[in-house]
Amino acid sequence: MFMCNPCEVGQSEVKILALSPEDAGRLYGLANWSLQPIQTQQDAYTQDGLTKLAEALQETFQVMEASRVYAPHVIPASAIVADTAILKERIRLGEDVSLYRNRDAPVDGVFIQPGDAFAMSAAGCPVIIAVAGKKMIVAHAGRDSLIERAAVMGASARKHLSVVDAIIDAFRKQGTRAVEISMHMYFSIPTRSFEHRFDHPQYGAYNRALAAFVDDRWEDCMVRETNESVFLSLEAVFVEQARQAGVRDLLATLSLDECLGLAHTRDEKDPRRRNLILVKRNT
Repeated sequence: MFMCNPCEVGQSEVKILALSPEDAGRLYGLANWSLQPIQTQQDAYTQDGLTKLAEALQETFQVMEASRVYAPHVIPASAIVADTAILKERIRLGEDVSLYRNRDAPVDGVFIQPGDAFAMSAAGCPVIIAVAGKKMIVAHAGRDSLIERAAVMGASARKHLSVVDAIIDAFRKQGTRAVEISMHMYFSIPTRSFEHRFDHPQYGAYNRALAAFVDDRWEDCMVRETNESVFLSLEAVFVEQARQAGVRDLLATLSLDECLGLAHTRDEKDPRRRNLILVKRNT
C-alpha cells in the first residue's frame, strides 16, 4: 500500500492511494483490483447485495472521502482526454458512493473537479496528474498511451502521438499555455524491468522499431546493456515529451521499484494481477 495525503501539484492538493493485489487479498479476499468486471450497475450487485469487488471499492472510496469516482476505459491506450460527462454509466456502490464508467468510450484522461476522484487498475502503467490554474486532468499513461504503437510502425492513426500531447492540447483549448502547466507522474514500471528484446519471437520487429523511434525523438530514455535489447524508461519519455512541449514544472517519481509490493507485468508473478490507483482532488 502507498498513500500520499496530501500531495501538491501546481496550485492543487490531492490524495493518492495505491493498493496492491496483496492488499486486495488481505483486506477483502480478492485476487486483484481489476475494474474490468464492473462496467454497469448490474455488475456491482448479486441478489444478496454488493459483489465482493464492489464492496471493496465502496469501502476504499469512502476512506478516501470520494463520493464520485471516474474510471475511464483506459485499456485501448487511446491518448484521448475528455470531460467526465463522457463517463455516462453511473454505478451506485451503496448510498454515498458512485463509480462512473463507459466501456464504449476509450479515454485515457479526464478533467477532475475538487472533491472528485480518478481510479484505474494498473500493473506498471503510471498515472499523470496535470494542473493548470484551477483545472486538473488525471490520466493513464502506459507505454502505448505515451508512444502510439501504430506510429512506431509507420502508420499513425490517432490525433496525438502521446497522452502528454493530449493533456497539453486539452488545456490549450481552454486558454492555457504549456508553460503554465504542472505535471507529475507516479507508479511507473521500473526501467530495469521493462526490457524490450529485439529477438522476441512475436514482438521483436516492434521492439526494434520502438528503439529507433525513441532514439530519434527523445534523448536518454532507454538503457542499453547489449545489442540485443533496450530497457525503456516511461518516466524519462514523459519528462522529455513534456519538456519539449514547453512544460517546466515536471516530476516523475515513485516508480514501482520504490513502492515495493505494488504489482507490475514484469515482476515474474501472475501478469493478470492489478493494483488500484486512486487520485482524489482536494482543492
